[in-house]
Amino acid sequence: MAIFLSHSTAAECWKSGRFDALLGGPSIAPWHRPAGAADVERFATALAMDRLDIACAEAGAFAGSRAEAPRACKPFAGEVRRLREGVLAFASEPLHLLVPHKNAVNSLKSTRCHVRSAPLSCGSFVRVGDDLLLGSPELCFAQMAASLPFVSLVKLGTELCSLYTLQPNGSAGYERVLPPTTPRALEAYLGRCAGMRGLADARKAACLVAASSGSPMETALALILGLPLRLGGYGLPRPILNHRIDALQSGPNAMERRYYLCDLYWPEARVALEYDSDLEHTGPSRIANDARRRNDLTSLSVTTITATRDQVMDGRGLDRLAHQVARALGARIRSKRGWSTRARGELFRSLVAS
Repeated sequence: MAIFLSHSTAAECWKSGRFDALLGGPSIAPWHRPAGAADVERFATALAMDRLDIACAEAGAFAGSRAEAPRACKPFAGEVRRLREGVLAFASEPLHLLVPHKNAVNSLKSTRCHVRSAPLSCGSFVRVGDDLLLGSPELCFAQMAASLPFVSLVKLGTELCSLYTLQPNGSAGYERVLPPTTPRALEAYLGRCAGMRGLADARKAACLVAASSGSPMETALALILGLPLRLGGYGLPRPILNHRIDALQSGPNAMERRYYLCDLYWPEARVALEYDSDLEHTGPSRIANDARRRNDLTSLSVTTITATRDQVMDGRGLDRLAHQVARALGARIRSKRGWSTRARGELFRSLVAS
């Protein structure tokens, strides 16, 4: 029988980066890799849209199209044990599985079965191997809407659309070329769904998901600055993450770099927010090049604001940074309608935590 991984187990799989190769697409040579949010999102969206047209035959179990008894779809202890010792050795317990009937639910402490008897849209699963299917990034986002707080759901969506990986133990990696999905693909999939708990929240959250984040801190900053006041954010215009700005290549002001990637960028105001961390980017060499990068960006009429971990992890420091960004954008933060500095700081720290 087929085993269907779902909910938080599927989310861990996609965030970990261990299953990215299943998403299709050609092998990309380093010199041809997409650089900048626009290229990344265009490439990743094309792959995701193609994948959303694929239906796995085993998914017919959720349409009631199989003649066999529901118990034939019941995950057995031996199968679960092999998964825990193999491809899912990294995953948290319990494993979350999707089954087509209540009679297929097992009583194993190491699993939690979710019943889904209605049909699921194309693109709901990605094949891992024989008789093992993984809920797609889009499906697990829709499923988690029923249990996650709204802001946590937006964060999950941003992580599924990010260029970094996260392991269940909290460690992060920064070598991902393309994200598992994109906001456009999430919205397209959710538009096809029906009869799922939390679907309305999932559709609202997808509209707030940020694409192409390069680190957990970039995700937290983008959300806290751009979320509406009622959700605990500062209500500023939403930035583009890892926006590409081409450098000058000729003339007396020619620059060494072909382009720069800005952590958070507001194109209309030409304002960039850079987060300084030798851990979350490329090490001490990145720090050594910061001054040159800021000078080059200034030459390109880009105003650069720098944030540090010590600054943003303090509620008052975060508040000062947000108002500095607001002034640069010519925007206004309506503090009286938002959360307190302390509450917003606590929200931000929860966004940083994996």
